[in-house]
Amino acid sequence: MGILHTGCYPQIDVQTTHVEPTGKAGKLCIAQCRQANMVCESTREMSLQSCRSQELTRAQAEYRSYLYSLPRDMNKKKIKTFSDFDRKPNCESNLPCFLYYRDCFKSCGGRIEEQRFCVADCHLMTPPVPNGTALGPKTTL
Repeated sequence: MGILHTGCYPQIDVQTTHVEPTGKAGKLCIAQCRQANMVCESTREMSLQSCRSQELTRAQAEYRSYLYSLPRDMNKKKIKTFSDFDRKPNCESNLPCFLYYRDCFKSCGGRIEEQRFCVADCHLMTPPVPNGTALGPKTTL
């Protein structure tokens, strides 16, 4: 497996533009999409915070159990510390709020356009192009 090094490959950036519908109904629909997206993001964040809290509670319980298991004369000579039990939690949310918003936005008559740009090390492309060059036409999602 190779390691990706900066400067070995062109760096591509994708700029996304949301083009709202012009009608009043479309704009109202988009506002509802934004509100639903805020609720989704809040739910996602609460889920992540809950996971982190549960992991911290678990670590505290394991550390307390460890301390109680030590012989009385070793209490002052702990071999492990709390950080040995406080592993980085593997908390992820599978709520794809951005996908829901994108679909909602499009269903309201909105259009989402993407444009790819080469932003660095573009001389490594075939053919070489200057940094900041647009790559291909805009695509509509």
